[in-house]
Amino acid sequence: MRLYDHPASSNALKVRFLLAELGLAYEREEVPMTRPRPDAYVALNPFTGIPTIDDDGFVLTESNAILRYLAQREGRDDLFPSEPRAQARVNELLDRFAQTVRPAFFKHEAVALGFKYGVGFGAVPAEPERAAEIADKIAPQLTMLEQVLSDGPHALGDFTIADCAIAPVLFRTTKSGLDLAPYPRMAALRDALLARPAFQAAGPVT
Repeated sequence: MRLYDHPASSNALKVRFLLAELGLAYEREEVPMTRPRPDAYVALNPFTGIPTIDDDGFVLTESNAILRYLAQREGRDDLFPSEPRAQARVNELLDRFAQTVRPAFFKHEAVALGFKYGVGFGAVPAEPERAAEIADKIAPQLTMLEQVLSDGPHALGDFTIADCAIAPVLFRTTKSGLDLAPYPRMAALRDALLARPAFQAAGPVT
């Protein structure tokens, strides 16, 4: 299996996290954050996002789809249940996070860490005062996530691929300075996920 990724990509990190949890061996090929992406990569993934996996000729490009595929490939019902209602809960959180919460986090990250589209993080000066203003503006979305998280150490009680999806974004708050004190469940989830050996093995960077 080959993973096309970049160390600073949170979407690639979620896949590396799951690969480490599964104990799967793979080769890494780094894709530049700068755009336009190399022609060879565009041919593999016309949408040009990061990451992409090539599993013996089976190419898959969306990070959450990759998480679902890998868990099912390995028969890991504990990570992605086959029972319809339990699976629906995982899918619900994956979709909620991707569609509503992740964009809110990114608004803060981009300003706090100097993100520029087509270049990456650190491309422009950080704006801490503006980042603080954005933290206030995204509070409603973060509060919604806080309300749906479990009281346990993982997002849905048991560790699932939803935790793999959320972990890189929570990790990035340690770099962006986003204060999670108003969100105790989120803060506890961050502590639990970042302490997992598989997360550390995934090589978090930014």
